[in-house]
Amino acid sequence: MTTGEERLRQTYRALGLLIKQVEVAFIKRKADLRAFQGTREDYRETASEYEAWKSRTVHFTNCARERRGELEPRIRLLNEARVIDEMRSALRTLAQAVADHRDGIRNSSRVETTADRMLWVQLDLLPRTSVCRSTGSAGTASRER
Repeated sequence: MTTGEERLRQTYRALGLLIKQVEVAFIKRKADLRAFQGTREDYRETASEYEAWKSRTVHFTNCARERRGELEPRIRLLNEARVIDEMRSALRTLAQAVADHRDGIRNSSRVETTADRMLWVQLDLLPRTSVCRSTGSAGTASRER
């Protein structure tokens, strides 16, 4: 993962945590206002301060949500790319195991079974680049057949 990708993920997570903290602050400030004990004049002043804070905070939260929303498609693409890379790696490992199995059978006195040949046909159907890129020998083993 590149530094830019790490920064993107970190920014996305930080914005999410920040939004949650603001939501908690809203709950606390509103509860404090409801539980206010004092004169009517003090309450009006406190409520006015709360409304000013609320106005600034809502604007800030909306900006943070908007920015996080802009990052979401990029994060989704990064996650999809990671899953694709993991699947490609698993497929290469499996293809290598199948090629090694084929080489082992052909180099021994064991007779090929129908299941063996069916498995090898599946290996041959894989695009060469998807197998050859990291393992090399799986692609060449499938060509030797």
